[in-house]
Amino acid sequence: MNMTIEELAESRIAYFRNVGEYGEKKNKELMESFKKWAQSNGVLEGSAILGIPQDHPEVTPKEECRYDVCVVVNQEFIVTKPAQAGRLPGGGYAVFQLDHTKEALSSFWNNIFSEIERNQLSLREQPMIERYTWGMVEQHLCEILVPIQ
Repeated sequence: MNMTIEELAESRIAYFRNVGEYGEKKNKELMESFKKWAQSNGVLEGSAILGIPQDHPEVTPKEECRYDVCVVVNQEFIVTKPAQAGRLPGGGYAVFQLDHTKEALSSFWNNIFSEIERNQLSLREQPMIERYTWGMVEQHLCEILVPIQ
């Protein structure tokens, strides 16, 4: 797996949240709603959209799992409903770029922990982040950011 290390600053975000079982259909619907809101509020162009599964489905009951779709906004930006304002914690991340396909994502999840160990990295107690930029989406790529110490 191709990996880079990146340091993210703590940031203010605007986000939509879905509560319930994770799933491709629900996540896609949430993403489309969020993109419409972000575009109409002028925060989409030149920005990356982040998908953040907040809970581990093997620990949290599926009906309580939270999935956020967000974009970084500046401090002065007024977040309007139905979006909410929040914070994205800063810190170090191992960044993996992969094809945005079921097969590539499945392979990623099957190998990520051995890859982290192989690179002698330690995980940080923060959610992993899916990052989508327009250039990557056009090439059917995405990035997964894994929080490291």
